[in-house]
Amino acid sequence: MSGIAGILHFDGRPVEPGQVEAMTAAMHTRGPDGIHHWRKGNVALGQCMLRTTPESLEETQPLTNEDQSLVLVMDGRVDNFEELRRELLGRGAMLRTRADAELVLRAYEVWGEDCPDRIIGECVFFIWDARRQCLFAARDAAGTRHFHYHQGEGWFAFASEIKGLLTLPIERRLNESRLLDYLVPEFDRDDEVGTFYQGILRMPAGHAMSVNAAGPRIWRWWKPGELSEQKFASMEECTDAFMDQLRVAVKCRLRSIKPVGAMLSGGLDSSSIVGLISKEFRGELREPLQTFSMIREDRENCLDWRSIEQILKADPWLQPTIITSGKVDEVWPSHLASLPQADEPFSFSDGFTSGLRYGAARENGCGVVFDGMAGDMLFYGLDRTSSCLVQGRKFGQLPALLDAFRFHGYSDGPKTIFSAAAGQLAPDVLRAVVRSRRDSRQLDGPDLKLLRNEVARRYLGSRRSVSYLAGKALKPSSDQMAHANNFMGGLLSYPHEMLGLQTLSMGIEPRSPFSDRRMIEFAIRMPLSAKLAIPWYKHVLRIGTSGLLPDAVRWRKDIGGNPGWFFGSRLARAIHSGDPAFSDRAPCASVLGQWVDMETRNAMFGQIGRGLGFDEEWSLFRLSALSGWLSSRRHEFLSDC
Repeated sequence: MSGIAGILHFDGRPVEPGQVEAMTAAMHTRGPDGIHHWRKGNVALGQCMLRTTPESLEETQPLTNEDQSLVLVMDGRVDNFEELRRELLGRGAMLRTRADAELVLRAYEVWGEDCPDRIIGECVFFIWDARRQCLFAARDAAGTRHFHYHQGEGWFAFASEIKGLLTLPIERRLNESRLLDYLVPEFDRDDEVGTFYQGILRMPAGHAMSVNAAGPRIWRWWKPGELSEQKFASMEECTDAFMDQLRVAVKCRLRSIKPVGAMLSGGLDSSSIVGLISKEFRGELREPLQTFSMIREDRENCLDWRSIEQILKADPWLQPTIITSGKVDEVWPSHLASLPQADEPFSFSDGFTSGLRYGAARENGCGVVFDGMAGDMLFYGLDRTSSCLVQGRKFGQLPALLDAFRFHGYSDGPKTIFSAAAGQLAPDVLRAVVRSRRDSRQLDGPDLKLLRNEVARRYLGSRRSVSYLAGKALKPSSDQMAHANNFMGGLLSYPHEMLGLQTLSMGIEPRSPFSDRRMIEFAIRMPLSAKLAIPWYKHVLRIGTSGLLPDAVRWRKDIGGNPGWFFGSRLARAIHSGDPAFSDRAPCASVLGQWVDMETRNAMFGQIGRGLGFDEEWSLFRLSALSGWLSSRRHEFLSDC
């Protein structure tokens, strides 16, 4: 790990000296432990090394087999390393080191293109197969690692970051669809392939790719919808099995040659990870676990702080770092200065809070940091529970669901259940009318109303069409299939992409136990009753953490109010007031005028500080960020903006 790049010429033309070196040099922050290359004829590969595990000290990439017929570059880590090693040795594979990269290379030798299903970990890799004259690539199920690629005229290239590809002679044309995705956050995760650059693409999570002279062939190797349902004798048995699986996911991620940290938000997911490490795995660490939390400056009004404080008081072994919202006033100038260097503006706006937390981890010397990513996707919230009960005609459970709404402090239970019933039980004609009215209201929402009316209608229509076709293709035949579908889109891989761009360039490896493929598959296969928010949201996790977390944390009622939104609002106001050029209407009109309704934009700006809602304020911030990013790269997109 942690950065990879490569070039393949299909016509046999040698790769020019210095090309792949320029690609890795553009991503040099990913390789604090060395950057190495391999080139032979029409193929060149490069890797930026970040060593985090004891096994990685034995690792050198690009990695070849004995006759150099196979060459691998990999970003990431193998988490079923013990099982995979035993299986490979049982099949006669020769393992020269303990390195994870060699396990992947030998897995390809043994199973060929079927090897991704044998590898459980947070990783993406490419293998040049000289015998077949092709590149083979795979991305892990949850999309915890990613890469970008470009298919040129007679050549193919890939890199962990877009900046690596931009060292090559690639035509730089703006992708309007992705630009609009940025301005309308509801859809920013729907496109798993596109980037701001036409012709520079991403491969979706859980997919594999084979590249030869005929071009890339991409297919889904991970198909969680085909898993069979698990049966348990009781909810207690299911809870025990869930927690055992979580223990496996946490323990295998504790390998580290540097201090280990963990995000601690005060929510159930990150708190469960901290609790497990503290109570059951502290012997695996050479130093106390460092925790990193973000809270509001007015702590007495921050619900997350109450839970964080309970955990820290219960275990003095933990070494906490608390970041308050006042930090925004200190860092916004440096964050704004980073905008022109961002591959895409997504990482500037969506990556701000993770940048604060992981920046603190870097300052404290951490090389590995745990997070609670994907925890919310393993269970159903109150809205989803309402839809499941109505769709399954489980009306006898509705009183218990209403109680759950009350337990969590929500008074809109009857309205939510009624809306779910209308959506599930109404005739198709009526549902079409409801969708039409919803889309009309959305045109006046904080995102779409910033767009020119004709642009908004065209864009909304195209996105609804894409969603409709995707829904038909993935139409679930059961609740289990519907749950699996959640993991077969960009809902999880998108935040992992943003997190990776932030952390790996800092020399820190993020680790996500709830994104472990075994955890996800267990959750998908759980009985529906274990997923529903009855009698509590994440009831199985609340019961399972008995003895690991204080009761006040386990039975916390509020399930919203992430302080990250507070940090975002403060950032937007600090930059808008501190740097008038950021929100200057002239460059915005110049580069975005063909898409943005400037009259609406200017009117909304006049309301900042006078009752403008967070959604509107954040939309204006993203608009200004996009304007600034495009202005800094206007020469690249000269024909488009």
